[in-house]
Amino acid sequence: MNKFEIISLSEARNLAQQLGYIVVDLRSRKEYDDSHIENAINIENADLNKINRFDRRDLIWVLYCKRGSSSFRLASEMADDGYKVMAVVGGFKRL
Repeated sequence: MNKFEIISLSEARNLAQQLGYIVVDLRSRKEYDDSHIENAINIENADLNKINRFDRRDLIWVLYCKRGSSSFRLASEMADDGYKVMAVVGGFKRL
């Protein structure tokens, strides 16, 4: 059983338009610049230390990466640390 919710890319796009969510693109800056979810922030090579610097446990974090493995790994760590977190299954596909 996952400690975090698994969502689709289209669900992540919808959540990025709502208050209370922070959508994070874990890919490289170049990949982010080429195409990303509107309102997403780019935190390349994010880890729990980088996330903790934001000090925003009041928000629900939505993570996506190229294939899904990085976002699932970080989502698990964040959930263990008390964050509310979701991860996109299958990673980012360009619009």
